[in-house]
Amino acid sequence: MQPTLSASLLEYAGLTSPGRTRDHNEDALLCSPTLGLWAIADGMGGHQCGEVASTLALAALEQAVESGEPLDTAVHVANRAVLDASSDDGMGTTLVAAHFDGVDFELVWVGDSRAYLVTANGIVQLSRDHSWVQMMIDAGELQPSDARGHAWRNIIMRCLGREEPLEIGTCKGTLGGDELLLLCSDGLTNELTDAQIHASCTFADTLESLVEYLIDQANNHGGRDNISCIVVGRTAVSPTTESRTRRLINMLLNPLKS
Repeated sequence: MQPTLSASLLEYAGLTSPGRTRDHNEDALLCSPTLGLWAIADGMGGHQCGEVASTLALAALEQAVESGEPLDTAVHVANRAVLDASSDDGMGTTLVAAHFDGVDFELVWVGDSRAYLVTANGIVQLSRDHSWVQMMIDAGELQPSDARGHAWRNIIMRCLGREEPLEIGTCKGTLGGDELLLLCSDGLTNELTDAQIHASCTFADTLESLVEYLIDQANNHGGRDNISCIVVGRTAVSPTTESRTRRLINMLLNPLKS
């Protein structure tokens, strides 16, 4: 587990689990508060190639950002690193990453690892899956309610290590004082609905307990894949000001008093 640390105005916690049916973990986490960089990669490929792909991608991403590259450029550097290491068996990885400048953030993603904004009032998916079921939903040929149980729900249309140039998803935002940014692999979202993820936030009083509870819940609902999540929140403005993250938890626990 990655420890929670303070970096400027942010605090975080991250955790990964192999789940209940896999014998190894192909997910990888990157938590670099000094760079303001957090990311999750979900690897794929035979003979544990997925584990190699996710680790390589995050190492290349971190090095590129540390060298001053913009986040979108760093993703292309990571893609090149995975392509260069690919064998005949092939390997690839999804990626979701957030780079903060103060409380402003840039978000990038490839594949079906996701980013959410969590507030006391609800949860909003910021990323948009590069998946077959999402493509069918966009085309009006599949209802969102049917996507979760679809036989092809795990087929992704884009990943690092497949092609170059790589088309990536991007967005920008600002993290509010009573908000959390959640990054996760599909091992979480395939087991829990958005509503269940939001409800899980009500059972945590720290960021560490939040990621632990999310993964416990995903395992309790089957744990059929590797599960990873990172949460990033605002720290207190001053020692005498209540923690923004604690305030969010209190609002979730006591909505009538917020």
